[in-house]
Amino acid sequence: MPHRLLLIRDLAHPDQFRAAMRFHRMSGTLGGAVRCGITVTVSFLVVALAGHADLAGFAALGALASLYGRDEVPAWRWRLMTLAGASLVATIALGTVLTGWDAPTVVLLLAVAVIAALATAACAALRSGPPGGTIIVFAAGAGLAPGGEGALVERTVTTLVGALIALLVCNADGVLRLVRRQPLGSAPRLRDLLPDSAALGSALLVFCASVAAGAIAEVAGWGHPAWAAMGATAVLHGRDVHHMGQRAIQRGLGTLGGAAIAVPLLAAPLPFWAVAALVVVLQVVTELIVGRHYGLAMLTITPMALLMTSIGGATDPVTLAVDRGLDTLVGAVIGVAVAVIAARPGAPATESGDPVAETPAVTVPVPPASR
Repeated sequence: MPHRLLLIRDLAHPDQFRAAMRFHRMSGTLGGAVRCGITVTVSFLVVALAGHADLAGFAALGALASLYGRDEVPAWRWRLMTLAGASLVATIALGTVLTGWDAPTVVLLLAVAVIAALATAACAALRSGPPGGTIIVFAAGAGLAPGGEGALVERTVTTLVGALIALLVCNADGVLRLVRRQPLGSAPRLRDLLPDSAALGSALLVFCASVAAGAIAEVAGWGHPAWAAMGATAVLHGRDVHHMGQRAIQRGLGTLGGAAIAVPLLAAPLPFWAVAALVVVLQVVTELIVGRHYGLAMLTITPMALLMTSIGGATDPVTLAVDRGLDTLVGAVIGVAVAVIAARPGAPATESGDPVAETPAVTVPVPPASR
C-alpha cells in the first residue's frame, strides 16, 4: 500500500487520539511563566496609564517576545528576544500599511503566508524552540485589523514598548551582570546561523499550507484568514507526520473548547482592567501547562487571544469565537494534508513514541516544535 495511504489510515486510527490526550512531565516552567506574566502586566499598565488602553493588545503582543530564549544564557537570550520583538513590530507595521492601502485580498493572503514561511525558517535557523513562528503569524493577523488615521505609528510604537519591556524584565539578570562587569556568556554569531535545506523545506510547506488555509477561510467569510494560516503553521511544527496529526487534534479540540469559554467572557461588560487581569492570568496558566499538554493549553490560549483582540474595539462574541474555531480547524486540516502530501519514505522511527508504528516511517522537513 502506498505510504501516503498508510499514513492516512494511521492518522485516523484511535491510537492517534489516545496519543493526543497524553500528558507529559515537565519542570522548571514557573520562572518563565512569572516573567511573562510580569511583562504583560507592565505593558498593559504603561500603555493604559498613557491614555491608550485601546492599543493595549498591541503592547501585550510585543511583550510576547518574552517567550523566546527563556532558558538560554543571557547573551543569547537577549539577542533572541530582540529579534523576536523586532519581528513582531515589523509584522504589525507591515500589516497595518497593507490594510491602510486597501491592498487586495490576494496580496494580504500572500503577505501572511510569506511572513509565516520566513518566521518558520528563521526560528529553525536560530533554534529558538517554542513558540516558534506562530506568535509572528498572530501578529500579522493583528496588523491586518482595520485602523484609523495614525494607526501605523500608534501600533508600531505600542508594540515596540511591549517588546522593550520584555527585554528589560526578562534580562534583568543580564543587566545586573553588566553592572557588575561579569560576562554574559557566549552566543553564536547570527551570520553563522543560516537555515538548512530542511528548514527551507518546512518553510515552503508552511507557505503552501498558509495560502491554502487562508484562502479557504477568506472564501468562507470567516473574517480572520490569518488565524487559519496560524493553525496550519502550528500543526506543521510537529516532529513528524504522526505528531502533526496529534497537534491537529489538540489544537482543533482545544480551540473549540477555548472559544466556548471565551464567549461569556467577551459578552460580559468587563472593564478594561478586568480584561487585562484575565489576559495576564490566562498567559501565566498557559506557560505552566503548554509543555505538559498542548490541547489543554489551547483552552487558555484561545480566550486570551480573543480577549486581546477585543480590546481594540467592540466585537460580536459569538462571531469572533466561531471565526476562531472554524479558522483553526481548517488550518489544522490543511496543515496535516500538506504534511501527508509532502511525506516521503525515510529513515525509521518517529520521535513521538506513538503506538502507530506499523506505518513505514516517513519524513517531512519540520522546524522546532512551536505553539
